[in-house]
Amino acid sequence: MFWISLILVSLPFVFYWLWPKNGKRMEQSGSKSYKLSKLKQESSKPFSVETVVYFDAGSSELAQHQIQKWKDSVLVYLSQTLDSVTLIGSADTTGNLAKNRRLVKERVQGIRKCLIDWGVNSEIIFCQYLEPIQGRSPKEREQFRSVVIQWKGFGSA
Repeated sequence: MFWISLILVSLPFVFYWLWPKNGKRMEQSGSKSYKLSKLKQESSKPFSVETVVYFDAGSSELAQHQIQKWKDSVLVYLSQTLDSVTLIGSADTTGNLAKNRRLVKERVQGIRKCLIDWGVNSEIIFCQYLEPIQGRSPKEREQFRSVVIQWKGFGSA
């Protein structure tokens, strides 16, 4: 029992004696250390931002000037290192339910196509299609005719 206690007490001292101090042993043995992260700490902060694109009632098309205005507003995120882009489409319940579901899919696919055309990798784009939502007022219904774009990545956005 005495010997086991002695070994257990002396073990930390042995490790302390063998542990390299200030990297001197690594230099003596010829080993090199490498910095694993290639990204700068200041410019690689994670970000998560949402933007929204609104559509007219019964339409899944954006006018060319609307597309250009939207592109100008999201150009900052397109230049960052994107981890994922999530598209969440919704519609109001005005009209036929089947038509509203189709509009949701067409709106999301239209935005997806624009993003791919602008250079976003299609593998990081995720699509969600919400069921049409009942709006109480015309203003609420207008807000439900939209696609929410969630940008997640690294950079200084």
